[in-house]
Amino acid sequence: MIWVSSLLETKSWENINVPNTNDITAIQLRGTYGKLTIFNIYNDCTHSNSETTLRTFLRTQGRRIIGGNDDYMLWAGDFNRHHPLWDRDEDTRLFTRQAQRDAEKLIELLAEHDMAMTLPKDIPTLHHMSSKRYSHPDNVFCMPNLRESITRCEVDASPHPTCTDHFPIVTHLTIPQARTPANPNYNFHDIDWELFWKTLKTHLFELPPPDEITTAEQLNKASENLTHALQNTIASCVKRSNPRPDAKRWWNGDLTAMRKELNKLRADSYRNRALTDHTSHNELRRKSNTYGEAILLAKKQHWENYLEEMTPDDIWTANKYLKEPIGNGGNPRIPTLRIKDEQGTETKVNDNRDKANLFAASFFPPPPVNTNVPANFTYPQPIPNPPQITKAQIEKSSPKTLPVQGLLVLESPVRSGYLPFSALTVTETG
Repeated sequence: MIWVSSLLETKSWENINVPNTNDITAIQLRGTYGKLTIFNIYNDCTHSNSETTLRTFLRTQGRRIIGGNDDYMLWAGDFNRHHPLWDRDEDTRLFTRQAQRDAEKLIELLAEHDMAMTLPKDIPTLHHMSSKRYSHPDNVFCMPNLRESITRCEVDASPHPTCTDHFPIVTHLTIPQARTPANPNYNFHDIDWELFWKTLKTHLFELPPPDEITTAEQLNKASENLTHALQNTIASCVKRSNPRPDAKRWWNGDLTAMRKELNKLRADSYRNRALTDHTSHNELRRKSNTYGEAILLAKKQHWENYLEEMTPDDIWTANKYLKEPIGNGGNPRIPTLRIKDEQGTETKVNDNRDKANLFAASFFPPPPVNTNVPANFTYPQPIPNPPQITKAQIEKSSPKTLPVQGLLVLESPVRSGYLPFSALTVTETG
Protein backbone atom coordinates (compact mmCIF):
# COMPACT_ATOMS: atom_id res chain seq x y z
CA MET A 1 0.00 0.00 0.00
CA ILE A 2 1.18 3.54 -0.77
CA TRP A 3 -0.07 6.58 1.14
CA VAL A 4 0.33 10.04 -0.40
CA SER A 5 0.33 13.28 1.58
CA SER A 6 -2.68 15.49 0.92
CA LEU A 7 -0.26 18.45 0.78
CA LEU A 8 0.97 17.30 -2.65
CA GLU A 9 -0.95 18.48 -5.68
CA THR A 10 -3.01 15.60 -7.01
CA LYS A 11 -2.05 16.45 -10.58
CA SER A 12 1.64 15.99 -9.74
CA TRP A 13 1.36 12.24 -9.11
CA GLU A 14 -0.32 9.27 -10.76
CA ASN A 15 -1.11 5.76 -9.63
CA ILE A 16 0.62 3.17 -11.82
CA ASN A 17 -1.31 -0.07 -12.23
CA VAL A 18 0.84 -3.19 -12.31
CA PRO A 19 -1.44 -5.91 -13.74
CA ASN A 20 -1.78 -9.50 -12.59
CA THR A 21 -0.60 -8.91 -9.02
CA ASN A 22 -1.66 -7.44 -5.70
CA ASP A 23 1.87 -7.59 -4.28
CA ILE A 24 3.26 -4.61 -6.23
CA THR A 25 1.96 -1.06 -6.03
CA ALA A 26 3.53 1.89 -7.83
CA ILE A 27 3.25 5.65 -8.02
CA GLN A 28 4.80 8.14 -10.43
CA LEU A 29 5.71 11.65 -9.25
CA ARG A 30 6.25 14.52 -11.68
CA GLY A 31 8.03 17.82 -11.22
CA THR A 32 10.67 20.12 -12.62
CA TYR A 33 13.22 17.37 -12.04
CA GLY A 34 11.42 14.92 -14.34
CA LYS A 35 9.63 11.71 -13.34
CA LEU A 36 10.17 9.46 -10.32
CA THR A 37 8.46 6.05 -10.23
CA ILE A 38 8.38 4.29 -6.85
CA PHE A 39 7.59 0.59 -6.68
CA ASN A 40 6.41 -0.90 -3.38
CA ILE A 41 7.12 -4.62 -3.59
CA TYR A 42 6.23 -7.64 -1.49
CA ASN A 43 8.15 -10.75 -2.55
CA ASP A 44 6.86 -14.03 -1.13
CA CYS A 45 9.17 -16.38 0.76
CA THR A 46 8.11 -19.44 -1.25
CA HIS A 47 8.23 -18.16 -4.84
CA SER A 48 9.49 -15.33 -7.08
CA ASN A 49 6.25 -14.37 -8.82
CA SER A 50 6.63 -10.69 -7.88
CA GLU A 51 10.09 -10.54 -9.43
CA THR A 52 8.77 -12.12 -12.65
CA THR A 53 5.82 -9.74 -12.77
CA LEU A 54 8.07 -6.72 -12.22
CA ARG A 55 10.50 -7.85 -14.93
CA THR A 56 7.63 -8.32 -17.42
CA PHE A 57 6.07 -4.96 -16.56
CA LEU A 58 9.32 -3.04 -17.00
CA ARG A 59 10.01 -4.74 -20.33
CA THR A 60 6.58 -3.78 -21.70
CA GLN A 61 6.26 -0.35 -20.02
CA GLY A 62 9.91 0.66 -19.98
CA ARG A 63 9.46 3.81 -22.06
CA ARG A 64 6.70 4.99 -19.74
CA ILE A 65 8.82 4.48 -16.60
CA ILE A 66 12.43 5.25 -17.56
CA GLY A 67 12.22 6.55 -21.10
CA GLY A 68 14.43 9.65 -20.67
CA ASN A 69 17.49 11.01 -18.88
CA ASP A 70 15.30 12.79 -16.30
CA ASP A 71 13.43 9.63 -15.33
CA TYR A 72 14.20 7.92 -12.01
CA MET A 73 13.13 4.69 -10.39
CA LEU A 74 13.12 3.41 -6.80
CA TRP A 75 12.22 -0.03 -5.43
CA ALA A 76 11.30 -0.47 -1.77
CA GLY A 77 9.58 -3.22 0.15
CA ASP A 78 9.83 -6.65 1.72
CA PHE A 79 11.92 -8.79 -0.66
CA ASN A 80 12.28 -11.77 1.72
CA ARG A 81 15.73 -12.62 0.38
CA HIS A 82 18.95 -13.12 2.33
CA HIS A 83 22.45 -12.59 0.98
CA PRO A 84 25.82 -11.40 2.33
CA LEU A 85 25.44 -8.25 0.20
CA TRP A 86 22.94 -6.85 2.72
CA ASP A 87 22.72 -9.25 5.67
CA ARG A 88 25.37 -9.49 8.33
CA ASP A 89 28.25 -11.80 7.48
CA GLU A 90 27.82 -13.50 10.87
CA ASP A 91 24.28 -14.64 10.02
CA THR A 92 25.42 -17.75 8.18
CA ARG A 93 22.23 -19.55 9.27
CA LEU A 94 20.40 -17.49 6.63
CA PHE A 95 22.70 -18.32 3.72
CA THR A 96 21.38 -21.73 2.74
CA ARG A 97 21.72 -23.05 -0.80
CA GLN A 98 18.07 -22.37 -1.57
CA ALA A 99 18.35 -18.87 -0.11
CA GLN A 100 21.40 -18.23 -2.27
CA ARG A 101 19.59 -19.35 -5.43
CA ASP A 102 16.58 -17.18 -4.62
CA ALA A 103 18.77 -14.17 -3.89
CA GLU A 104 20.66 -14.60 -7.15
CA LYS A 105 17.40 -14.11 -9.09
CA LEU A 106 16.83 -10.79 -7.33
CA ILE A 107 20.46 -9.73 -7.90
CA GLU A 108 20.12 -10.49 -11.63
CA LEU A 109 16.97 -8.34 -11.79
CA LEU A 110 18.79 -5.50 -10.00
CA ALA A 111 21.73 -5.72 -12.39
CA GLU A 112 19.39 -5.79 -15.40
CA HIS A 113 18.03 -2.35 -14.47
CA ASP A 114 21.23 -0.97 -12.90
CA MET A 115 19.69 -0.63 -9.42
CA ALA A 116 21.95 0.12 -6.45
CA MET A 117 21.26 -0.61 -2.78
CA THR A 118 20.49 2.52 -0.79
CA LEU A 119 19.87 1.07 2.67
CA PRO A 120 23.26 0.37 4.32
CA LYS A 121 24.40 -3.20 4.85
CA ASP A 122 24.21 -4.97 8.25
CA ILE A 123 21.21 -2.94 9.45
CA PRO A 124 18.43 -5.28 10.67
CA THR A 125 14.95 -4.50 9.41
CA LEU A 126 13.05 -7.30 11.18
CA HIS A 127 12.94 -8.64 14.73
CA HIS A 128 11.34 -12.08 14.65
CA MET A 129 8.67 -12.41 17.33
CA SER A 130 9.31 -16.11 18.01
CA SER A 131 13.06 -16.55 17.66
CA LYS A 132 13.87 -12.96 18.76
CA ARG A 133 16.54 -12.84 16.05
CA TYR A 134 17.25 -9.95 13.69
CA SER A 135 17.48 -10.15 9.89
CA HIS A 136 17.42 -7.94 6.79
CA PRO A 137 14.52 -8.97 4.49
CA ASP A 138 13.49 -5.37 3.65
CA ASN A 139 15.51 -3.17 1.37
CA VAL A 140 15.59 -0.02 -0.78
CA PHE A 141 17.14 0.14 -4.26
CA CYS A 142 17.39 3.07 -6.68
CA MET A 143 18.95 4.08 -9.97
CA PRO A 144 22.42 5.68 -9.82
CA ASN A 145 21.13 9.08 -11.03
CA LEU A 146 18.87 9.27 -7.95
CA ARG A 147 21.44 8.53 -5.25
CA GLU A 148 22.56 12.17 -4.97
CA SER A 149 18.99 13.21 -4.14
CA ILE A 150 18.69 10.73 -1.24
CA THR A 151 19.83 12.43 1.96
CA ARG A 152 18.65 9.76 4.39
CA CYS A 153 17.85 6.06 4.17
CA GLU A 154 17.91 4.23 7.48
CA VAL A 155 15.86 2.23 9.95
CA ASP A 156 13.97 4.34 12.51
CA ALA A 157 12.85 2.12 15.36
CA SER A 158 11.14 4.85 17.43
CA PRO A 159 7.82 4.88 15.46
CA HIS A 160 7.76 1.08 15.36
CA PRO A 161 4.06 0.09 15.60
CA THR A 162 2.95 -2.37 18.24
CA CYS A 163 2.33 -6.04 17.38
CA THR A 164 4.62 -5.88 14.30
CA ASP A 165 8.04 -7.38 13.64
CA HIS A 166 9.26 -5.11 10.79
CA PHE A 167 11.00 -1.82 11.55
CA PRO A 168 10.06 1.36 9.62
CA ILE A 169 12.57 2.47 6.99
CA VAL A 170 12.78 6.23 6.46
CA THR A 171 14.00 7.56 3.09
CA HIS A 172 14.34 11.28 2.40
CA LEU A 173 14.64 12.64 -1.14
CA THR A 174 15.44 16.26 -1.94
CA ILE A 175 13.30 16.74 -5.02
CA PRO A 176 11.06 19.80 -5.58
CA GLN A 177 7.41 18.81 -5.54
CA ALA A 178 4.36 21.02 -6.11
CA ARG A 179 2.29 21.48 -2.94
CA THR A 180 -1.23 22.65 -2.24
CA PRO A 181 -1.67 25.65 0.09
CA ALA A 182 -2.95 24.85 3.57
CA ASN A 183 -6.62 25.73 4.03
CA PRO A 184 -7.63 25.54 7.73
CA ASN A 185 -11.24 24.72 8.43
CA TYR A 186 -13.70 26.62 10.60
CA ASN A 187 -14.20 25.01 14.01
CA PHE A 188 -17.99 25.22 14.39
CA HIS A 189 -17.85 23.04 17.52
CA ASP A 190 -16.23 25.87 19.50
CA ILE A 191 -18.34 29.02 18.95
CA ASP A 192 -19.52 31.79 21.24
CA TRP A 193 -23.08 31.82 19.91
CA GLU A 194 -24.10 35.00 21.76
CA LEU A 195 -21.30 36.88 20.05
CA PHE A 196 -22.11 35.18 16.74
CA TRP A 197 -25.79 36.22 16.71
CA LYS A 198 -24.91 39.72 17.90
CA THR A 199 -22.36 40.18 15.12
CA LEU A 200 -24.72 38.73 12.52
CA LYS A 201 -27.47 41.12 13.58
CA THR A 202 -25.06 44.04 13.19
CA HIS A 203 -24.14 42.97 9.64
CA LEU A 204 -27.81 42.49 8.71
CA PHE A 205 -28.71 45.99 9.93
CA GLU A 206 -26.06 47.37 7.57
CA LEU A 207 -27.91 45.91 4.57
CA PRO A 208 -30.53 47.90 2.61
CA PRO A 209 -34.06 47.62 4.02
CA PRO A 210 -36.07 44.66 2.68
CA ASP A 211 -38.26 45.32 -0.33
CA GLU A 212 -40.39 43.31 -2.73
CA ILE A 213 -38.28 41.35 -5.22
CA THR A 214 -39.63 41.49 -8.77
CA THR A 215 -36.58 40.87 -10.99
CA ALA A 216 -33.77 38.34 -11.18
CA GLU A 217 -31.20 41.09 -10.60
CA GLN A 218 -32.88 42.06 -7.32
CA LEU A 219 -32.94 38.39 -6.20
CA ASN A 220 -29.24 37.93 -7.00
CA LYS A 221 -28.34 41.16 -5.18
CA ALA A 222 -30.33 40.20 -2.07
CA SER A 223 -28.76 36.72 -2.01
CA GLU A 224 -25.30 38.21 -2.41
CA ASN A 225 -25.84 40.65 0.48
CA LEU A 226 -27.10 37.89 2.77
CA THR A 227 -24.21 35.60 1.84
CA HIS A 228 -21.64 38.31 2.54
CA ALA A 229 -23.22 39.03 5.93
CA LEU A 230 -22.98 35.37 6.91
CA GLN A 231 -19.43 34.97 5.61
CA ASN A 232 -18.21 38.11 7.39
CA THR A 233 -19.77 36.91 10.64
CA ILE A 234 -18.18 33.47 10.33
CA ALA A 235 -14.77 34.96 9.52
CA SER A 236 -14.84 37.23 12.57
CA CYS A 237 -16.45 34.92 15.17
CA VAL A 238 -15.43 31.33 14.26
CA LYS A 239 -11.92 30.14 14.97
CA ARG A 240 -9.96 28.32 12.33
CA SER A 241 -8.36 24.97 13.02
CA ASN A 242 -5.99 22.80 11.05
CA PRO A 243 -6.64 19.28 12.39
CA ARG A 244 -4.17 16.51 11.76
CA PRO A 245 -5.27 14.06 9.04
CA ASP A 246 -4.57 11.16 11.42
CA ALA A 247 -6.43 12.68 14.40
CA LYS A 248 -8.71 10.30 16.29
CA ARG A 249 -11.77 11.34 18.29
CA TRP A 250 -10.92 8.86 21.02
CA TRP A 251 -7.33 10.04 21.43
CA ASN A 252 -6.40 11.67 24.74
CA GLY A 253 -3.42 13.23 26.47
CA ASP A 254 -2.51 10.07 28.37
CA LEU A 255 -2.03 8.18 25.11
CA THR A 256 0.20 10.98 23.81
CA ALA A 257 2.44 10.75 26.86
CA MET A 258 2.55 6.94 26.63
CA ARG A 259 3.45 7.08 22.93
CA LYS A 260 6.35 9.49 23.55
CA GLU A 261 7.74 7.25 26.29
CA LEU A 262 7.28 4.18 24.12
CA ASN A 263 9.12 5.77 21.17
CA LYS A 264 12.13 6.42 23.40
CA LEU A 265 12.08 2.82 24.61
CA ARG A 266 11.92 1.51 21.05
CA ALA A 267 14.96 3.53 20.01
CA ASP A 268 16.84 2.44 23.16
CA SER A 269 15.99 -1.23 22.61
CA TYR A 270 17.08 -1.06 18.96
CA ARG A 271 20.42 0.53 19.89
CA ASN A 272 21.04 -2.24 22.44
CA ARG A 273 19.87 -5.10 20.20
CA ALA A 274 23.26 -6.83 20.57
CA LEU A 275 22.73 -7.07 24.36
CA THR A 276 19.98 -9.65 24.66
CA ASP A 277 19.69 -9.23 28.45
CA HIS A 278 19.40 -5.43 28.39
CA THR A 279 16.59 -4.07 30.57
CA SER A 280 15.16 -1.98 27.72
CA HIS A 281 13.87 -5.10 25.91
CA ASN A 282 11.64 -6.30 28.75
CA GLU A 283 10.58 -2.76 29.53
CA LEU A 284 9.61 -2.21 25.89
CA ARG A 285 7.58 -5.42 25.82
CA ARG A 286 5.71 -4.45 29.00
CA LYS A 287 5.03 -0.87 27.95
CA SER A 288 3.89 -2.00 24.46
CA ASN A 289 1.26 -4.29 25.99
CA THR A 290 0.10 -1.52 28.33
CA TYR A 291 -0.09 0.95 25.43
CA GLY A 292 -2.18 -1.44 23.30
CA GLU A 293 -4.60 -2.07 26.17
CA ALA A 294 -4.90 1.68 26.79
CA ILE A 295 -5.85 2.28 23.15
CA LEU A 296 -8.59 -0.37 23.28
CA LEU A 297 -9.91 1.08 26.54
CA ALA A 298 -9.92 4.64 25.14
CA LYS A 299 -11.90 3.52 22.08
CA LYS A 300 -14.42 1.63 24.23
CA GLN A 301 -14.84 4.51 26.70
CA HIS A 302 -15.29 7.08 23.92
CA TRP A 303 -17.98 4.98 22.23
CA GLU A 304 -19.85 4.43 25.51
CA ASN A 305 -19.76 8.16 26.34
CA TYR A 306 -21.03 8.97 22.85
CA LEU A 307 -23.98 6.58 23.22
CA GLU A 308 -24.89 7.88 26.67
CA GLU A 309 -24.80 11.55 25.66
CA MET A 310 -26.44 11.25 22.25
CA THR A 311 -29.59 13.17 21.31
CA PRO A 312 -32.51 11.71 19.32
CA ASP A 313 -30.98 13.11 16.14
CA ASP A 314 -27.69 11.32 16.87
CA ILE A 315 -29.38 7.90 16.88
CA TRP A 316 -29.44 7.85 13.09
CA THR A 317 -25.75 8.79 13.00
CA ALA A 318 -24.88 5.96 15.38
CA ASN A 319 -26.93 3.56 13.25
CA LYS A 320 -24.99 4.72 10.20
CA TYR A 321 -21.70 3.96 11.96
CA LEU A 322 -22.89 0.46 12.78
CA LYS A 323 -24.48 -0.45 9.44
CA GLU A 324 -22.11 1.03 6.88
CA PRO A 325 -18.89 -0.81 6.00
CA ILE A 326 -15.65 0.66 7.31
CA GLY A 327 -13.86 2.83 4.78
CA ASN A 328 -10.19 3.67 4.50
CA GLY A 329 -10.64 7.23 5.76
CA GLY A 330 -8.48 8.61 2.97
CA ASN A 331 -8.99 11.85 1.12
CA PRO A 332 -10.92 11.33 -2.11
CA ARG A 333 -9.02 11.75 -5.36
CA ILE A 334 -10.24 11.44 -8.92
CA PRO A 335 -7.87 9.04 -10.70
CA THR A 336 -6.30 9.75 -14.05
CA LEU A 337 -9.01 9.89 -16.73
CA ARG A 338 -8.62 8.43 -20.21
CA ILE A 339 -10.58 9.82 -23.15
CA LYS A 340 -10.64 8.96 -26.83
CA ASP A 341 -11.06 11.37 -29.71
CA GLU A 342 -12.89 10.71 -32.97
CA GLN A 343 -9.85 8.90 -34.40
CA GLY A 344 -9.71 6.58 -31.38
CA THR A 345 -6.53 8.07 -29.95
CA GLU A 346 -6.44 7.79 -26.15
CA THR A 347 -5.42 10.81 -24.08
CA LYS A 348 -4.73 10.91 -20.34
CA VAL A 349 -6.22 13.72 -18.25
CA ASN A 350 -4.45 14.31 -14.92
CA ASP A 351 -4.86 18.04 -14.34
CA ASN A 352 -7.68 18.94 -11.92
CA ARG A 353 -9.05 21.76 -14.06
CA ASP A 354 -9.10 19.55 -17.15
CA LYS A 355 -10.91 16.84 -15.16
CA ALA A 356 -13.56 19.35 -14.04
CA ASN A 357 -14.08 20.58 -17.60
CA LEU A 358 -14.37 17.00 -18.85
CA PHE A 359 -16.99 16.12 -16.23
CA ALA A 360 -18.92 19.33 -16.95
CA ALA A 361 -18.99 18.55 -20.67
CA SER A 362 -20.12 14.95 -20.00
CA PHE A 363 -22.77 15.63 -17.34
CA PHE A 364 -24.11 18.88 -18.81
CA PRO A 365 -24.05 18.58 -22.61
CA PRO A 366 -25.29 21.53 -24.68
CA PRO A 367 -28.95 21.48 -25.75
CA PRO A 368 -29.73 20.01 -29.17
CA VAL A 369 -29.56 22.43 -32.08
CA ASN A 370 -32.38 20.89 -34.16
CA THR A 371 -35.69 19.92 -32.52
CA ASN A 372 -39.00 18.63 -33.85
CA VAL A 373 -40.98 21.42 -32.17
CA PRO A 374 -42.25 23.84 -34.85
CA ALA A 375 -41.48 27.53 -34.58
CA ASN A 376 -43.95 29.69 -32.61
CA PHE A 377 -45.65 26.59 -31.22
CA THR A 378 -48.55 27.41 -28.90
CA TYR A 379 -48.46 25.26 -25.76
CA PRO A 380 -51.76 24.43 -23.96
CA GLN A 381 -52.53 25.74 -20.50
CA PRO A 382 -50.70 23.80 -17.76
CA ILE A 383 -52.69 21.43 -15.59
CA PRO A 384 -53.54 23.09 -12.27
CA ASN A 385 -51.94 21.82 -9.09
CA PRO A 386 -53.93 19.13 -7.23
CA PRO A 387 -55.83 20.23 -4.11
CA GLN A 388 -54.33 19.80 -0.65
CA ILE A 389 -54.78 16.28 0.74
CA THR A 390 -56.70 16.31 4.01
CA LYS A 391 -56.16 14.17 7.08
CA ALA A 392 -59.62 12.61 6.67
CA GLN A 393 -58.70 11.39 3.18
CA ILE A 394 -55.54 9.73 4.52
CA GLU A 395 -57.44 7.99 7.32
CA LYS A 396 -60.17 6.82 4.93
CA SER A 397 -57.69 5.31 2.46
CA SER A 398 -55.49 3.61 5.12
CA PRO A 399 -56.49 -0.09 5.58
CA LYS A 400 -56.95 -1.46 9.06
CA THR A 401 -54.50 -4.22 9.89
CA LEU A 402 -54.85 -7.23 12.13
CA PRO A 403 -51.86 -9.38 13.20
CA VAL A 404 -52.47 -13.11 12.66
CA GLN A 405 -50.27 -16.16 13.20
CA GLY A 406 -50.64 -19.57 11.60
CA LEU A 407 -49.98 -21.33 8.30
CA LEU A 408 -50.46 -19.92 4.83
CA VAL A 409 -51.77 -22.50 2.35
CA LEU A 410 -50.25 -22.27 -1.12
CA GLU A 411 -52.27 -23.63 -4.04
CA SER A 412 -50.95 -23.05 -7.55
CA PRO A 413 -50.44 -25.03 -10.75
CA VAL A 414 -46.72 -24.96 -10.06
CA ARG A 415 -46.47 -25.86 -6.40
CA SER A 416 -48.71 -26.37 -3.38
CA GLY A 417 -47.87 -26.67 0.29
CA TYR A 418 -47.72 -24.84 3.58
CA LEU A 419 -45.67 -21.72 4.39
CA PRO A 420 -45.31 -20.73 8.06
CA PHE A 421 -45.54 -17.04 8.85
CA SER A 422 -45.31 -14.93 11.98
CA ALA A 423 -47.33 -11.88 10.90
CA LEU A 424 -50.02 -11.51 8.27
CA THR A 425 -51.68 -8.22 7.39
CA VAL A 426 -55.43 -8.59 6.74
CA THR A 427 -57.35 -5.64 5.30
CA GLU A 428 -61.05 -4.93 5.53
CA THR A 429 -61.50 -6.05 1.92
CA GLY A 430 -60.28 -9.51 2.83
